[in-house]
Amino acid sequence: MSEELNERRSDIRDEVKFYMTKDIVSVSNKASATEAAQTMLDTGRGSLLVERDGEYVGIVTEGDLSKRVIAEIKKPIEVQVESIMSHPVVSIESNKLMVAAFLTMEQIGIRHIAVRENDKIVGMLSIRNFSAYYVRKFSKRYK
Repeated sequence: MSEELNERRSDIRDEVKFYMTKDIVSVSNKASATEAAQTMLDTGRGSLLVERDGEYVGIVTEGDLSKRVIAEIKKPIEVQVESIMSHPVVSIESNKLMVAAFLTMEQIGIRHIAVRENDKIVGMLSIRNFSAYYVRKFSKRYK
């Protein structure tokens, strides 16, 4: 049993950078909720960074669209992303451990977190990325 525990201890392969999604998808802060939803559908993403003047100023998620547009019976084509986004962008360094990312996300109550290196966003980590991590971490196939 102690051999199994040793294998499950954190190592460099437990860093966020190995599990994050590297392709960043963003929308303009002036984009409509409809445009954001279509971009999510087209790219298979559950969140998009929101960009204003070349800077990431927020994040819009499937949950934001559901709670702040659909549930409030607003017309998605008339709602600007800037009015429903979460801000500021919460981020974590790419060399942090997955468990640190999970605890940060849990504490704040978010399902998506930006990943940064040297103060630049280089990827996104979603609750979905944790499945790949846990499969590698706890599956006997990876011993």
